Amino acid sequence: MKQIYCHIILILALFTCLESYPQETNPEFASDEVVLKELFESLFTRDSIRFLKNDEEKIRLNDTIQKIFKKTLELDNSFSYPFDLLKHIGKLQSKDKLVRIITWNLKFSDGSFKYYGFVQYNNLKKEKIITYPLTDKSDSISAPEDVVLSYYNWFGALYYQMYGYADKGKNYYILFGWDGNNYYTNKKIIDILSFNNNGKPIFGKSVFKTEKKLKKRVLFEHAIKTTMSCKYNESVDAIVFDHLSPQKSSQTGQYQFYGPDGSYDGFRLTKGKWLYVPDIYVTNPKVKNKKKK
Repeated sequence: MKQIYCHIILILALFTCLESYPQETNPEFASDEVVLKELFESLFTRDSIRFLKNDEEKIRLNDTIQKIFKKTLELDNSFSYPFDLLKHIGKLQSKDKLVRIITWNLKFSDGSFKYYGFVQYNNLKKEKIITYPLTDKSDSISAPEDVVLSYYNWFGALYYQMYGYADKGKNYYILFGWDGNNYYTNKKIIDILSFNNNGKPIFGKSVFKTEKKLKKRVLFEHAIKTTMSCKYNESVDAIVFDHLSPQKSSQTGQYQFYGPDGSYDGFRLTKGKWLYVPDIYVTNPKVKNKKKK
């Protein structure tokens, strides 16, 4: 335990020294990135003496990571810095170069997860990059598919894909995320990110039209031992995901028994809404999934 704290103290001391240097003498963001790399490895490297098993220790170290990361992202030109040394986080940038979202997660001793991150927005009106820290409040959101959320009241996830599109002159970004949920199930999440007139991020919008209702985001839950595919598929110009079914009909609603059944469903953008497409055909998209004009 002493070794853990000594290592952390040394890293923090290094960071303090780096802060005292004039910014122009720093080799861009490389020094801060090395500090963050060491801190993240202290959280996630299981074969290291620095790996922290205690939840309280993880939270304290993660607080330090958030503070350093936020300070680094608020420096000029941070938007274009790739942070390639940071292997334990999700890093996505939109094709229009207006949005970057960074996420990571902590796993706790009870099997639950909590998510952290930042949204960077290239606000063209204000001619500056603005960084927003994300606060995961998913534990207190009772009906996540029905609510619009803010960056400080966020349904946390580890994002792995972003797809941007425009509708009526406004930009939207579909986010695909993973949630470890608990010991029995994982979740996949399809969310939508946009920005209000003040340039602040908004999560959720009533655009996902299923057979039963119009949803602001979509959640799938399945057995932890199974893997679900859920992503934007360019070849069919649609969101495509595994259809989930229980192992037995008597297990309907018990998501610890759900997994892919070999078929696929999807959402396709039509007149500003993402319409549910059951049993979508993805093997030969030119035959059955020609884009409607």
